[in-house]
Amino acid sequence: MIARFAILLATFALLAKAQTRRPLDSAAVSDIARLLLLEDVRRFDSLELSRTLASTHPEVRRRAALAVARINDKRGVGLLRARPLDADTSLAATTVFAVGQLRDTLAIPWFDSLLANPRTAPTVATEAACALGKIKTAAARAALARYLSNVRASRRTRDAIGEALLAIGRSTARGDIAPIVKWTSSSDEEIRWRATWALLRPRDPSAVAQLLRLSDDRSGQVRSWAVRGLMKAQADSASLGERAEARLFSALRDSDRRVRTEAIRSLASYSDSAVIAALTSGLSSTDSWISVSAAEGLGRRRLPSVVPALVAATDAARPCALRATAIRQLLPFASTEARSAASALARDSVPYCQNLGAQILRDTGTAGRGGGGRGRQPQQLVERPFGEYRAIVERWIVPAYSGKPLPRATMQTTRGEIGLELYAGDAPLAMDALTRILDQGNIVGSEFTRVVPDFVDQEATIRDAAVQRDEVNRHRLTRGNLAWASAGLDTGRPGYTLNHTPQPHNEGDFTSLGRVVRGQDVVDRIDLGDRILGMRMNSTTAK
Repeated sequence: MIARFAILLATFALLAKAQTRRPLDSAAVSDIARLLLLEDVRRFDSLELSRTLASTHPEVRRRAALAVARINDKRGVGLLRARPLDADTSLAATTVFAVGQLRDTLAIPWFDSLLANPRTAPTVATEAACALGKIKTAAARAALARYLSNVRASRRTRDAIGEALLAIGRSTARGDIAPIVKWTSSSDEEIRWRATWALLRPRDPSAVAQLLRLSDDRSGQVRSWAVRGLMKAQADSASLGERAEARLFSALRDSDRRVRTEAIRSLASYSDSAVIAALTSGLSSTDSWISVSAAEGLGRRRLPSVVPALVAATDAARPCALRATAIRQLLPFASTEARSAASALARDSVPYCQNLGAQILRDTGTAGRGGGGRGRQPQQLVERPFGEYRAIVERWIVPAYSGKPLPRATMQTTRGEIGLELYAGDAPLAMDALTRILDQGNIVGSEFTRVVPDFVDQEATIRDAAVQRDEVNRHRLTRGNLAWASAGLDTGRPGYTLNHTPQPHNEGDFTSLGRVVRGQDVVDRIDLGDRILGMRMNSTTAK
């Protein structure tokens, strides 16, 4: 009851805010449609972009800044910086986001000044921190370190601190970890896990002692990131190898599945007999996150002594995910056993297992050269009729701007239902592609062909799905995020992906199309070969 009341209050607040906005008239809709066209074909039209950045309508100005970011032409920095930040904080934050997305190192002092100024709006400061994390240089790290050292925790600074911690973790340069360690004692779990992630990401031996401490944190999320950082190379460099290994063994009994999974992964970087025994035992786990991670760890040993255990893991009674992983791990050093197991997998009674075994045989050259993977197709930047862009704006952007509830969809899988909230106004081209796919029914029956424990579920490429324009936006790549796989901006074709964990290292490189609002436990149970039985827009949002 309390939760429903809170949702009602939030809805009323959004509607009240929307009522104070200037409506999107026909001219504004046309301007936004033209911007959407430029985004779609990646055309840097300086005259059109300059005109819309100077529009009298704030939403047109905001969408113009977003278009500059997505067109991804460095000349856009000059357009965005040609005038002071807008008094409208949503527009100002979008402008800072857009400059950050262009990754211009010359903008580092500007982002630094925004963070240092206590009068900077919280949303703007948060985007400035995120932008520095996309640039990743030593100068960007220094600006983030200054901010984290000097800022005081408050409700106003919480989001910027959290983003700065993720940003400093993305830096390619190492530096003093004290500005990060400061936040590992925060009472706020969100801040602590972000600080933990920032410590582990650079693989800096100086952080190992702190990660050992954090591996006993009361939060499972903090513990999982901490044990991920206890790799042998870093722990040995810090003269803490024995303590780290002992902590990982105890983490195998942790109550949190994420912690157990990351402990298996980190233990695989050690090489003594006790580790081999633990990984071998992990193969017998009924939890595929554990057994698959154990198989990967044993495979990296490439020792004759682990071959029998990996071969046993390919038995017909074991899950496809484990069988396939064990076969791939055997291939580099026990190819005869691997190919024999792949042949057995190709004769399995389950069609998915059959296809997987045949694919492994093809990939290893024992079933002819046909059917191998294809390279990326050349990008076709085809301009659609203008009316199509205008229709997309009217269907998805106008309702979002007007404060209407975000559209929702339900995905039915072999593991259960997943409820999704879709960021239609922030990724309208992707939303248009999704609804076309649903109307065609091509998503039905598609399989999850890549499942990485404690990371992501990835659906196979959907039949007839086109290469998708990325629409990177201010929604972060959170746990439960809905996106699609790609090998870089504008290279991906749906199948869709669902995250088990936040993915701050990928920030700025993937489109956030939506998020899981119901059934995250289903996402976490999905296994290799599970299928999508159906997906529909909810009736209240389908029109």
